[in-house]
Amino acid sequence: VGLALALVLLVAAAAEAEHAGGHCRPVEAPADFPSGFPRLSDAEWGYRLGGWGGEREGQPPARRPVVFVHGNGRDASDWDEPGLSVRARFLAAGYRGQDMWALSYNGKGGTAFTACRTDNARNVPDLAVFLRAVLAYTGASRVDVVAHSLGVTLTRATLKAQPALAGKVGAFVAIAGPNHGTPLCLGWGARQVSCNELAPGSPFLRDLNGPEGLGEAPAGVRTLVVASTDRSDTFYPGPWASSPHLRGAQVLVLPRLGHDALRVAEAAVAGYLAFLQKP
Repeated sequence: VGLALALVLLVAAAAEAEHAGGHCRPVEAPADFPSGFPRLSDAEWGYRLGGWGGEREGQPPARRPVVFVHGNGRDASDWDEPGLSVRARFLAAGYRGQDMWALSYNGKGGTAFTACRTDNARNVPDLAVFLRAVLAYTGASRVDVVAHSLGVTLTRATLKAQPALAGKVGAFVAIAGPNHGTPLCLGWGARQVSCNELAPGSPFLRDLNGPEGLGEAPAGVRTLVVASTDRSDTFYPGPWASSPHLRGAQVLVLPRLGHDALRVAEAAVAGYLAFLQKP
């Protein structure tokens, strides 16, 4: 009996480890919020959720607030990189501090080799509580969401799990998201923690997309997909180039832009800024 139990435990541990690559406790990310903004806790790790955004309490937003959601292994600083700052370009387009918010949903990011990885399910509570906090703090009736890579499927999963919250989102920009999976989860990256969700045909993606893709673009939310068309985005090479597409969404196709460039390149930012500024 003892040997049989040991074998069962060994098999269970191996199964759990199959998609555990890169999952670790990240360092707490910086939190640059106004003093009146609530202190939110990470649902998995318990420390304060990081990010940036906002101005003093009571300052009305000039525009519908935008919430930026980063990709796997990254953090909110992705949207304010020196020389590539999306935040600065939104400011130049007329947005103010109270109109822009970014969440670090998995602690402080790192490099491709040092970052702690995560998946969608663990972070749905974090994004949900952050969206609600931004709505409450700004007094806005709705927010827009700009998401990149894993942030796209995380946003979709959050809005699907909480339909009332989906009604509080006006527009959604989905940049290079693994909406139909990535072949990296079939090869060298298959042990990454997110691959139990993002392998093509996974139960997570089948549930998220719904039968015949009927649940792809969040219901009632104006949606723009930003994607490449060739092998430039190495997450979706060749025949996988349409993986980021969502049924029912507008599509901004930008050839020869890689996975990160689709988020920060001039043509990309100008394209999704124009989409958000439409009445």
